[in-house]
Amino acid sequence: MLGWIFFFSLVAVLYLFWNKQQQARVLALKVVRKHCEQQGLQLLDDTLLLDGLQLRKRGVGWRLIRCYRFDFSSTGDERYSGQIYLAGRRVEQLELDIHRMH
Repeated sequence: MLGWIFFFSLVAVLYLFWNKQQQARVLALKVVRKHCEQQGLQLLDDTLLLDGLQLRKRGVGWRLIRCYRFDFSSTGDERYSGQIYLAGRRVEQLELDIHRMH
């Protein structure tokens, strides 16, 4: 009986983690799209790639930092990379590679 309880608890925790990941990805994509639009850039492939997870100490607790990588273009010819870092639902940092402006 305890084996089943453990199994279903594990499945529930994995589902909750996956669900939080999906919510974070949607938020990051929304922020990146808006930033690219404001800067006159084109988000290529309209996609983000989870590039890493980190635990960082924040005050008295720990925060999970998600890093997503994406590609963009300023002229339509070149491809550049960018990264966005999220701590929960807060954008920690958004970085763009040095790129040519049109």
